[in-house]
Amino acid sequence: MEDVTISVDEMIDFIFKRCGESIDKDTIAMILDIQEEYLASYGLIDTDEDDIY
Repeated sequence: MEDVTISVDEMIDFIFKRCGESIDKDTIAMILDIQEEYLASYGLIDTDEDDIY
């Protein structure tokens, strides 16, 4: 399987639009952070942190 890089901002915008903008972006970001922690705890994903922050 090929590695694919997706930015968190892209995912937040996609989910925000698909939900009809009914969930605020901060809530979506929190859910994605929790999901990332869960998947990483099982070794299902590797995450690379940007130096942007």
